[in-house]
Amino acid sequence: MISGRYGQIEWVDAEDLTVYTNRPRLFARLWAIPGVRRHQTGDTEIRAVFPAEALRQVAAVIKARRLAAASVRRKDANGNGTPLSAASINRPLAVLRHLLRLAHEEWELLPAVPKIKLEKEPQGRVRWLTADEEGRLIEACAKSQNRARAAIVAVALETGLRRGELLGLTWDRVDLSRGVIRLEVTKSGRRREVPMRQVVYNVLASLPGPREGRVWPAGDFRTAFENALTEAKLDDFHFHDCRHHFASWFMMRGGSLLALKEILGHAALAMTMRYAHLAPEHLRSEVIKTERPAQTSDVSTQDS
Repeated sequence: MISGRYGQIEWVDAEDLTVYTNRPRLFARLWAIPGVRRHQTGDTEIRAVFPAEALRQVAAVIKARRLAAASVRRKDANGNGTPLSAASINRPLAVLRHLLRLAHEEWELLPAVPKIKLEKEPQGRVRWLTADEEGRLIEACAKSQNRARAAIVAVALETGLRRGELLGLTWDRVDLSRGVIRLEVTKSGRRREVPMRQVVYNVLASLPGPREGRVWPAGDFRTAFENALTEAKLDDFHFHDCRHHFASWFMMRGGSLLALKEILGHAALAMTMRYAHLAPEHLRSEVIKTERPAQTSDVSTQDS
């Protein structure tokens, strides 16, 4: 069973792939594929059974639909939705490809893995705030009626936690005595500890109320954050960029790339390498180390 933002995907047997989803529109065009059966179990959950031979068509339909779709959040100058990014197109395809690989390599249910071609994704963007931009954002958050907004943003900027890790944080994972945040459920599937900077400790230690359950109150944080961005006059900045901000300044202030990998919880160093160029001595020391000794030129003497 694989769970994700598109629902749950389960391999039933060698013939059928069963998908449980609460995103009916994502699979709305799949019913036309020969052999695909649909079973609705409620208002929000749909059970779709795909014959194994239809899986390549399933991937093609999902990709075609994503290529034709427009973003709901990103608009052009005329207010129309812009095309989805390559990453947004690839996500559901990557889930399906992973499932097929498991079915072939581990479960031995498929003789071969159907090829699913993903869109080429550009190198991930890295956006961080200048000192002035950071100050404007914190000030805008402090003015909000959402009292938790400033605290959440401050912790995000100083820890690099993912949105889900931060907003889902519970008090039993906050160790003020040791000054660490202990994360049990992470994207990479590995436990990790994130040391607190003093500002993070101060924010968490000052929060009122009993230290039980969730650290942050439930609410529409996205709207509050977007309002703060507007107030601070910040463009092209999203909540996930708080993570980029932390990592970028960590490297620019001389932090270790390997230490950053552990703090961010990256599964591979290659994911952390996107920040390597921000290190003050990145490549410079290596170029100097391999520079050949300076040679005295006598060109000017010969010409005189």
